[in-house]
Amino acid sequence: MGERTAGQGISKDVVIEDGVWIGTGSILLPGTRIGRKSVIAAGAVVTGNIGSLCIAAGVPAKPIKNIS
Repeated sequence: MGERTAGQGISKDVVIEDGVWIGTGSILLPGTRIGRKSVIAAGAVVTGNIGSLCIAAGVPAKPIKNIS
């Protein structure tokens, strides 16, 4: 067995823009982007991009409400 018994690692940036709130226990997968002033609910799993000014929740996380 080599050093990496679990396989090759993934190296992609996670971008969190200004004013974002991230709830406890949330998971942000590699390559995701959270738009400015968005809210990620507790326990959400972000697998893709979340736009600006919205609330996202769920597994996988999806926008559920826009913030006006």
